[in-house]
Amino acid sequence: MHAVILERNKLVGRKVARLFMSTGATALCLEDPALVAHSLEGADVLLADAFDADLVAEMLRARPKMKGVLWTAEPLRRTLKFMIEQTAIDHVLGRKDFESPPRAWETVMLARRLGGGPPAPFSAYLDWGHQSLELDVRTTADRDTAVARIQELIGSLGVPKRVSEMFAELGHELIMNAMYDAPADANGRPKYAADRKADVVLEPAERPHVRIGTDGSRLVLQVRDPFGRLERKHVVDGLARGLAGGEMDQSHGGAGLGMMVCHNASSAMVFDVARGRHTEVTAMFELDMNLREFRTQAKSLHYWSQ
Repeated sequence: MHAVILERNKLVGRKVARLFMSTGATALCLEDPALVAHSLEGADVLLADAFDADLVAEMLRARPKMKGVLWTAEPLRRTLKFMIEQTAIDHVLGRKDFESPPRAWETVMLARRLGGGPPAPFSAYLDWGHQSLELDVRTTADRDTAVARIQELIGSLGVPKRVSEMFAELGHELIMNAMYDAPADANGRPKYAADRKADVVLEPAERPHVRIGTDGSRLVLQVRDPFGRLERKHVVDGLARGLAGGEMDQSHGGAGLGMMVCHNASSAMVFDVARGRHTEVTAMFELDMNLREFRTQAKSLHYWSQ
């Protein structure tokens, strides 16, 4: 894989290039936007700050096989419009400020996957030695038990109560999506989405897989359903509506408000969809950041589909 990186801060550009090359990719780092068009021969991916997203979109339109990646130190809402307009942009990396590169672990994970590598295992999001739980969800009562276990684990870390409440709310939302919106019959018709307040008992082949883990620096929550029906537009358009204060999307279980819950409780969200096989949603929260910093932090968003 060959990556072309447009970054006006030389040190940041070099760091991103080094991270990509550590996975076996080749990388060319540019500081001048005028050089980009003449440097894309053989490029598989073009990366840049959202400040240069218009240029990235223009280059992608002329090269349908090339992928785009953006990073930003600003609210995600300002970058989502480029994901909506250009479907070759499936990844936005949040960064602390304009002098800082995107998170190293996230950049390497992205580079490995763009280069044809497999999805990251749950353990890749956490340091070695982390604690994790796997939660069984078969019934509505199991959902409530799982949400309580999530809040209990986070509460045991001595973090502000609002953090445990926030992640418990996120767990509730993701489990609800996996229980009610995801299951479909043999004809692809939703089985339980019509009434999200009804008690349900899932068949063994319908049950979601829920994991929560922490290494003391990060919280990671992952919910996986065995259906793979979540579409890109439900993520990107739903989040855009939610951040714009739009109304609930009644066509897909309130995706706008649901995506807002995801956005407000995480530093990074990864949506991984294998059509007809699974939808896996992974949310990460950084514990070393106070809540005021977290509310203004640039968020990351990734959508994978196969």
